[in-house]
Amino acid sequence: MNERTMMTRFSRHSFGRCWVGFAIVTALVLHAGGSLQADTKQNRSRPTMNRAAFVDQYLDVAAEIDPGLADQLRSMCQLDPGRFAKVLRQLGPVLGELVDLRESDPELFWRKIRELHLEATIEPLASAIRTAHARGERPDPAVEAEFRALVEAQIAATLSTRQLYLDRMRGELEEAEMELARRADDFGNEVTRRMEWLLKR
Repeated sequence: MNERTMMTRFSRHSFGRCWVGFAIVTALVLHAGGSLQADTKQNRSRPTMNRAAFVDQYLDVAAEIDPGLADQLRSMCQLDPGRFAKVLRQLGPVLGELVDLRESDPELFWRKIRELHLEATIEPLASAIRTAHARGERPDPAVEAEFRALVEAQIAATLSTRQLYLDRMRGELEEAEMELARRADDFGNEVTRRMEWLLKR
């Protein structure tokens, strides 16, 4: 396992910091600016094949999060490319992480998708309870019970994913320590190989 691989894997831990905000950003950018308007400019540049494939990957991941979200993004891409580009800049970093994660670590990808599904389900319930409190009313007990059950599921999923991170980090650390010990034991040959490389490049 090389240093680049380790850095790629460990960078996933920072991914979680973006996660809660992702659903909020999604809602904000989708609903900002009113209804979509068709773009009638004939000289609008069209995406290249590479860009089209790139966008398709983003939309495929968006469909896993929320089919409605993906449909809105596809419509936006066709009807209002300028606004779509703005949305893509907002969502791009996290969607990009998800695209990479789907290829490199399917198990972690589906864990993250589940967390987003839970977040999307929890937020309307939390909003309904906050509204009831603001009106001085008692929230619906069924809504409160569902809210609590979903939050419990969300926390359990988060803790389970963190445990997975830790287990993998321990395994990767053990591999790195073994590799370091091997190279230290082979110190003389390491020096020789390095000298040969420096002289031949």
